[in-house]
Amino acid sequence: MRLKTRVLIIIVASLLGLVVMGLLGLYNMRQSMLEERRAQIVQLLDFAESQMRHFHGLEVSGKLSAEEAQAKAKAAIAAQRSPDGSIYYFVRSADDTMIVHPLASRIGKVDDGGKMPDGRTLVQQYRDGLTSSGNNRFVSLALSPRAGHQKLLPKMNGVAKFDPWGWMYGIGFFVDDIDTRFWKQSVMFLAVGGGLLVLLAGLVLRMRSVILQQLGGEPQDAAECMKKIANGDLGVEIILEKDDSTSLMASLKLMQMKLKNITSAIQENASTLDGQVQIFDAAAKTYAETKSEDDLADLLRTIKKLGKTADILGKSVSRFKS
Repeated sequence: MRLKTRVLIIIVASLLGLVVMGLLGLYNMRQSMLEERRAQIVQLLDFAESQMRHFHGLEVSGKLSAEEAQAKAKAAIAAQRSPDGSIYYFVRSADDTMIVHPLASRIGKVDDGGKMPDGRTLVQQYRDGLTSSGNNRFVSLALSPRAGHQKLLPKMNGVAKFDPWGWMYGIGFFVDDIDTRFWKQSVMFLAVGGGLLVLLAGLVLRMRSVILQQLGGEPQDAAECMKKIANGDLGVEIILEKDDSTSLMASLKLMQMKLKNITSAIQENASTLDGQVQIFDAAAKTYAETKSEDDLADLLRTIKKLGKTADILGKSVSRFKS
């Protein structure tokens, strides 16, 4: 696998890792914010229950009549609302009559909350949820209209039952602010993650450039050239970048040239030595036949040349050993 491909794999793997970690982080963050909102709703339901239990206790003790206790409980619960009216308690009686609501027009009327997408009424969804929860507490997330807006927005509603009076009460929060924070964090993640990825990609590409500069080419090309030279193929073509004289490939090419020169010198000296051996054989035969001093002088000169050539050949061969 080429170094360029490996670098691209590192960059892509890093990108996928950042995306997966970011998505998991964002998902956990959103779930955590929803859980905090859910816990807040349960806490407010407990607060409303404590109000009703207080006045119910006064009723049981005889200090207040049932009508007085319920009236004071309704007044105390109705007073707990946000200044803009977006957060409020609602209370329904056993026959689904609305007895506490910020809109006076809905109080005293049977109100089932309207049809939901699954065909049930909102009140029926609440009752089914309370039945399945088993602890008189039910918190759900659904789309609801906000006052002054026609668009349905996600809202987390919590409902509970107060059995002594047969009341079903609840409170809800729109959670579009959570989505707003979620997307804000997502944009921040994309910006930070993109910056980190660019930095990482730059460092990896710089590292790749340095490695290639030191090698003088792809690692597998250098390895292949070294393998061929080691197997005796000195004719392999080694391509260098312009002005490259310090890389591994440049050193390999220099070694190739020296090996070529040494090999050529050995071949040339071996050929010369072979010719001189033949001349020596002829001179030795001539001298053996004539025994003349001239032929002896020729034989000695041939031996001397043969010794010089053998010495040169020996030095050439010794360069391989060193």
